[in-house]
This record gives sequence, structure tokens and C-alpha cells, in this order.
Amino acid sequence: MGLRGVARSDADYLPLLVANNVLGGGYSARLNAEIRIRRGLSYGAGSSLSARLGPGPIVASAQTRNDAAVQVYELMRAEIVRIGRDLTPEAEMNARKAVLIGGFARSVETTAGLAGQISTLALFGLPPSSLNTYVADITAVTPAQARDAAARYFRADAADLVVVGDAQHFYEALRRAHRNAERIQIEQLNLDSETLR
Repeated sequence: MGLRGVARSDADYLPLLVANNVLGGGYSARLNAEIRIRRGLSYGAGSSLSARLGPGPIVASAQTRNDAAVQVYELMRAEIVRIGRDLTPEAEMNARKAVLIGGFARSVETTAGLAGQISTLALFGLPPSSLNTYVADITAVTPAQARDAAARYFRADAADLVVVGDAQHFYEALRRAHRNAERIQIEQLNLDSETLR
């Protein structure tokens, strides 16, 4: 599932980053917990928020069996709706913030990593001092800020959906769940076209 996100310099970026980490930013995040751990439908499910100069993509993905494709889509859709509707409990949010902060700390523990972070900030037009406030900025994101940012950008009804597999096992059920679904045969697939044809 793909959605349009925000630019790295946008005020919603950090709340959206926290919301994304709750949704699909690791093994214990919601998508993987629901799809892999609870239901055994995938070896992994997650989501990503790309940092870009302009709005970057938000992508939620999972691999599963052909006959479980629609079920996994519906589970992903439900979690995307929930992240923008309900407040994340403090304990869950704090655990996911700790993952972001830990990843950041690892990224700046070497000279090369620090240089990479500074050059990335320069690319996005952000001051190098952002490095000094990153931990505090992530820590300060509230459940309401994360939910509200997610409500603006994690909109399941606006998501583009791509399911790749043996369509005879899921296409009719997918059409019932996603009325405007189109089937593209492998011979017609063009990855260089925005319509995929």
C-alpha cells in the first residue's frame, strides 16, 4: 500500500515518523505483530516513511501466500485506519520512540555516520543543530500529535494498492474488498509506466 507523505522539512515529519514507527517500524510494531506474530501470515510486515526534499512515499508491505493476500490487505488497511483514529498508548509509543532514538544514536557514533547525518540535514535545508535536538524532538511527540499527523497522511481510502502473485487465488475476493482493482497480466506489466501498463 502506498501513500503520499511529507517533505523532511515539514512540521508533520517527526510526528509522522513516530506514528509510522508504531505502525510498521520494526518487529514489534503493529503490522508485524498482527500479520506475522499473531496470525502467521507473513515472515514480515512493515511500513516506511521516506525522507525527501518533497513529499516522500509512505509504503506498507508484506509477503504472504496467494490465498491470504486479501486477508493481509484487510489487516494492513485496518491498522492504517487505527493509527490515524486512536491514540497510541504511552507505553507502546515510548517503546517505538526508543527504537528511533537508538537507531539515531548508532548512526552518529562514528565520524562517517556523523558526517552523513550533517550532509543529510544540509540536503534538506535543516540546520546542523537539529542533531542536538533530535532526541528531545522525538521524545516530545505526543500521542495526539502522532495520531493527528497519521490522520492527515495515513489515509487507507487514498492508498494505492499493488498485489503481486497468482491472481486466480485472490482476484475476485480483492475486487469485493477493493472495487476498482485492475488485473494486469505479466505480459502487459510495464514498471516504467505510472499505470503499470
